Amino acid sequence: MPHSLFSTDTDLTAENLLRLPAEFGCPVWVYDAQIIRRQIAALKQFEVVRFAQKACSNIHILRLMREQGVKVDSVSLGEIERALAAGYNPQTHPDDIVFTADVIDQATLECVSELQIPVNAGSVDMLDQLGQVSPGHRVWLRVNPGFGHGHSQKPIPVAKTASTVSGTPICPPHWT
Repeated sequence: MPHSLFSTDTDLTAENLLRLPAEFGCPVWVYDAQIIRRQIAALKQFEVVRFAQKACSNIHILRLMREQGVKVDSVSLGEIERALAAGYNPQTHPDDIVFTADVIDQATLECVSELQIPVNAGSVDMLDQLGQVSPGHRVWLRVNPGFGHGHSQKPIPVAKTASTVSGTPICPPHWT
């Protein structure tokens, strides 16, 4: 969303920006909470708004998003810890943090199990690991239908295994 630095509808003006290097040094990252709130409001037409933390892991931005009702997707233990530091609470809001990955290390497995963070699983191995530590754990399945667009065919790790989980069909056979 283009924004003129000479506009006065937010605090992000050329005059204010020019002061920041003297105060904070360079480089300095600047975010405009008013613009972020406006963008979130535009997304509120959807039932759930979920932010991929890998796009921006700034705790202040995550806190602002939480205050606006945005949920987060975490792909590492560090991102789960940042979401917790920003005030996300899996005990009071069980699906505000979702862990998404194809593989999971022991420390992350223990964390998602202890906090009962839903797991968006991308592999059968991951489901097996989770099932051994936390039977009945809430999971979402990442199903790769085996078609689509992308820069390469290589990052399709579950194309052949996504059609069944423990022998249970989860998508039509013609998708595999």
